[in-house]
Amino acid sequence: MEWWQGYFDSAYLERYMFEPERTVAEVVMLRNLLPDVPADVLDLACGQGRHTIALARGGYTMVGLDASEYLLDQARSAAGDEELPLDFVRGDMRAIPYVECFDAVINMFTAFGYFRDEADNQRVLDGAMRALKPGGRLIMELAHRDRVVHGFRETDWYELDDGTIVWERRFFDPIKGTNTVIDRWRRPDGSEDERHHQIRIYTATELDTMLRSAGLTPTAWYGNFELHAFTLGSPRMIVVAEKALAGAVN
Repeated sequence: MEWWQGYFDSAYLERYMFEPERTVAEVVMLRNLLPDVPADVLDLACGQGRHTIALARGGYTMVGLDASEYLLDQARSAAGDEELPLDFVRGDMRAIPYVECFDAVINMFTAFGYFRDEADNQRVLDGAMRALKPGGRLIMELAHRDRVVHGFRETDWYELDDGTIVWERRFFDPIKGTNTVIDRWRRPDGSEDERHHQIRIYTATELDTMLRSAGLTPTAWYGNFELHAFTLGSPRMIVVAEKALAGAVN
């Protein structure tokens, strides 16, 4: 079983307790990069729907696609009884089931590079391109590989609100460009659990090549949610890539 098939569960939400302020900053960034409403937007690997729901409340017609039924259930619960223009769909991002349906596709929180086969990661971008209407744009918010390598720490630990202690071991493969994180959890009742994830972290140069191979043209690169310039020390890597208008030649 691939790591991502069992990773995105209740323990994932314990591990990544997103502060509301972070989500607000991310959504403000997205509003600055997305087309004006009304617009159709696909949230690719939407998880628990943090961005999907917020953007739907802002007037966007949203579809959230994710492979985790657990996180999709959390997203539907969070949306509650609000009559929002959104839908949550279970699916594999390597086989996006839409063709020219969206004005924009968003992919947030390094939800890219999950697959060991490079061709599978390329398929994600190919599918995003197909899902876009002519002139549509893909917005990706990813880890910045240079920053990850520069500040790399092999071990770390922290404590969750319920007293659970989490120890982390990290392994970065500079040839494959993969970052593997192994977490060991010790809960207050003495029980222990171990889980891991592995993500292929692309350089900007690699991602630029992959986007162009998919038929998308990168038009802007940013280094944080405030949309400052992308530099060697930027905390994140944010790219906007556009699909050509019908009849246009790249």
